Amino acid sequence: MTDQIHADYIRDILEIAQERMRSGALDRRTFLQGAAMMGLIPVVSGLGGSAAAASGELAVVNWGGVASKTYKDAYGPGCEKATGLKLVIDGTGASPAKIRAMVDAGQVVWDVCDFAPSIGIQLGGKYLSEIDYSVVDKNKILPGCTWQYSCAAYTFSFIIAYNKELLPQVPTTWKDFWDLKRFPGKRTMFKSPLGQMEAALLASGVAPDKLYPLNVDLALGKIKEIKSEIVWWETGAQSQQYFRDREVSMGNIWHSRATIIRDESKGAIDLTFNQGIFVVGGWCIPKGNPAGVANANKFIAAAQDPKAQLHVFMNMFNGGANPATSALIPPDMKRLNPSDPDNMKLQTMADPMYWGENINRIQDLWLDAIS
Repeated sequence: MTDQIHADYIRDILEIAQERMRSGALDRRTFLQGAAMMGLIPVVSGLGGSAAAASGELAVVNWGGVASKTYKDAYGPGCEKATGLKLVIDGTGASPAKIRAMVDAGQVVWDVCDFAPSIGIQLGGKYLSEIDYSVVDKNKILPGCTWQYSCAAYTFSFIIAYNKELLPQVPTTWKDFWDLKRFPGKRTMFKSPLGQMEAALLASGVAPDKLYPLNVDLALGKIKEIKSEIVWWETGAQSQQYFRDREVSMGNIWHSRATIIRDESKGAIDLTFNQGIFVVGGWCIPKGNPAGVANANKFIAAAQDPKAQLHVFMNMFNGGANPATSALIPPDMKRLNPSDPDNMKLQTMADPMYWGENINRIQDLWLDAIS
């Protein structure tokens, strides 16, 4: 399920970029460059629905995108410089089931996959190759965001967004979020447990460094306390619309959507990263990848370029996985960066190890609790 949450977020980032391009806030070239850096542009027309990696190519899979023949200009040169291979992107999605089927059949067509690091925990050494940290520089990845079979590619956060016009005061904590008397109005929360369970426990008074293993019963009990006042969102656009329609006064939503409605409302709707749930998107290498493990690691190393990660943030709002990226972000945008050092101090990272091992059990309990 965490791979689905990850996929939902990636598709949402693409939708944000498309909306900004249509409104004129983002030009087509910049959109294509940013999408390619995120691995969102599918393969060039003529290659079909999947990147059937051939000799001289390196195939990266992600969760959808916009067809374009300009991907070579956007991200291909960096890949070619690092590996000598032409980059192709497959937008059909690297689900765990697909990876298992490819590896088991000995017919792997992907070299690098973009999905939640928790899935790396699930697939492990049977289906994934180790990240070679003699090639991929750990110093260019946020602390705590490197694992044996995956490493961080970018970041995003679940945060508190709030409408100042509908509230008597500004909320700053999840305890405030749960306080319907002091902070009246409907809330919106994600219809999946990641980022919501953690928020419930923080509202219950659990210390950030004591969140894991999650006290599932306590978290679900806390959710039930305000369930009658929760409007559940399933897409980023939906969470944004609830605020536009003034249907909710507060929400646990992605920082990217909160950034958009903050700008639209000229600050009437704002956000705080305090007690945010920090989430990492990662790179993984399926075993038996066509271009070889060495080239896959070279590609991941090339993707650590802070200028490329800056470009992604400026146009799609994802935080950089390379700490050097934050220093490049303009001062007026720093407070909106989930990876900014000041914001990092306020947040708790969702634990990929825990979610990888427990998501199926928690998902069933979650759905029973919110139904």
